[in-house]
Amino acid sequence: MKEINQLAIVDMIAIDRDEKGMFIAYYQILNPPSIEARRSGPSRAAVYTYEVSAPTMGNMLEKTGAVMSRNLYTSHLQCYVVSERMARAGLLKMANYLENYKERRTNVYAIVSEDPVSKVINTFTLLDRVPGRNIRLLLDWHARRLGINKLPTRMNDLVEGIPFSRPTIMPIIQYKGNGSASLADRLEDINATKQSITFNGGAVFIKAKMVGKVSDEIKNTYYVLNGYATRKQETFKVNGETVDIALNDIQIKRKWITKDRLQIRVDGNIGIINNEQGVKLTLQNIEKMELEFNRTYKKKCEQFVSFAKQKNWDMLGIGDTDHGRKRWKDIQVEFEVHSKLTTLGNTITPYE
Repeated sequence: MKEINQLAIVDMIAIDRDEKGMFIAYYQILNPPSIEARRSGPSRAAVYTYEVSAPTMGNMLEKTGAVMSRNLYTSHLQCYVVSERMARAGLLKMANYLENYKERRTNVYAIVSEDPVSKVINTFTLLDRVPGRNIRLLLDWHARRLGINKLPTRMNDLVEGIPFSRPTIMPIIQYKGNGSASLADRLEDINATKQSITFNGGAVFIKAKMVGKVSDEIKNTYYVLNGYATRKQETFKVNGETVDIALNDIQIKRKWITKDRLQIRVDGNIGIINNEQGVKLTLQNIEKMELEFNRTYKKKCEQFVSFAKQKNWDMLGIGDTDHGRKRWKDIQVEFEVHSKLTTLGNTITPYE
């Protein structure tokens, strides 16, 4: 049993490491009176950020006693934010520290900050007053949009991926603005995206070390082809006009044709979101749309494999199979895409 007024309830932790090897941690502590009701004065902020630095991660706990009068409590931790320079140096020490110390949680989201972590963690968020919760809800929404039950971007996903050939991808967060929006006056600005945090692309980790970045499109294709995602939005051309669709109920099946050939079959249902063709949706046109989508998405999958080989990243985890172990780049990957078109809206034919 612990008294609530003896605890510093940690909502988010950001970690950086400077050029001299000194670890810098930012602990964002909840301010319960501000969350319960609107207050003025010192209780106005929903969270407060404490900064400590130490030569090793194990010294952080001792250092916090010099800046805060309560014990750190991490059971409600929402996410970890790691600086890009620390991620590129490797997160193996951090993973070992979190795994060895029982009160440090690893089953929460972890993200990489492209900007200084001090900017990100000291920024007010609008719809959700607690920044850590705001980031977690953004990630949860991203997962639901792709039909993923649990987005594989937690710290323990990074740890579990260390022995394998397939990399782990964590989202990258950016700060939009100049100075950090750390003052409550920021909330009076109607432009919600002027000084805010946003996700843009992903950080690729191999053996718990960041080796590069990918776009959102590559990241989401990675989720689809590895069987994480069951939904995806796509755009392609039919008769020279744009068609936007939602690919639903995605199923991925892998089949070894020979020891050097891997076939990946993609099945899914197409729902029309936007059709700019300006022609009636006949059976012939529907069939043409299905064929055009199959061709376009097959080409995208092939480009994804070429990108992975160029970067020397085993994005499909072929090196974790018996046939592909230590020779994944030699495996020829072939794609088959099969789709069935259905409608989502009230009409099947565009207005003239």
